[in-house]
Amino acid sequence: MSGLAVKKTFLREWLEWLALASVVASVFILFIGRIIVISGDSMRPTLADGDIVVTEKLSGIWHQPEPGEIYGFTCAAAEGILIKRVVALPGDQIAIVSGTLSVNGLVQQESYINGIMGPWTNLEPLLVPTDRYFLMGDNRDHSLDSRDPAIGSVPRVQMQGRVVWRLWPLSEFGPVTARQEGREHSEGL
Repeated sequence: MSGLAVKKTFLREWLEWLALASVVASVFILFIGRIIVISGDSMRPTLADGDIVVTEKLSGIWHQPEPGEIYGFTCAAAEGILIKRVVALPGDQIAIVSGTLSVNGLVQQESYINGIMGPWTNLEPLLVPTDRYFLMGDNRDHSLDSRDPAIGSVPRVQMQGRVVWRLWPLSEFGPVTARQEGREHSEGL
């Protein structure tokens, strides 16, 4: 076999692998998940501006969002996909009094948030409607989230996937886990 034939075979094989990788990536993005670059600091300290994360859509078929999980969603009030943490489920009653979050009358112990909300932060008791979720950023004083009437509780159909993996920065490469810490506490508000 001549050197030219070997080069053509190698090039063809390389192009076939590249085409296969492109098809797999397209199927992933369309049906399985997305790769999203975090914009802004509303999820600090969990996620920072410039972090690159992967969301997955498939679990939505058999798994409903749970408190503590981080989801991407769309809304008319903001461009693109917002990334926030689920804090309340359909049928939950949520309230914020002097910066303290409670769900169904239980104060939420959220060690993952970036400091406490300012004492001026209040939200009258609110019942999360059916098929909707209440999401908030971890950097509570610097987050556009469900507390804003322009966003409100998020319909399930607008949720674009659960954040499951961080690709960048490499020093933080790995799974993004839900740190659900408020549901077990029974301290009343």
